[in-house]
Amino acid sequence: MFYLIDVRTTEEFNMGHLDNAIHIDYREILQEIDNITTDKETDIYLYCRSGVRSAIAAQLLHSRGYYKAENIGGYKALKAHIEAQCQEPNSL
Repeated sequence: MFYLIDVRTTEEFNMGHLDNAIHIDYREILQEIDNITTDKETDIYLYCRSGVRSAIAAQLLHSRGYYKAENIGGYKALKAHIEAQCQEPNSL
């Protein structure tokens, strides 16, 4: 199991987000993470607009012992990558 967390503002999240993403503003990540998971071995993937806020959120989670929290970058780049992967023909 893993968690995909969008750490942008509520307004940014409401304008579009990755499927199955959970929204937690990066400024609230330490207050809210325990509502999502208390398993510190869980993979947590964080993204924002450019990767800066998600990097901060990952560092904050690391300070709490969530060492598998990973900054995966910016929303637009991730969305484009996912869409490109979905358009590739099946190689079977």
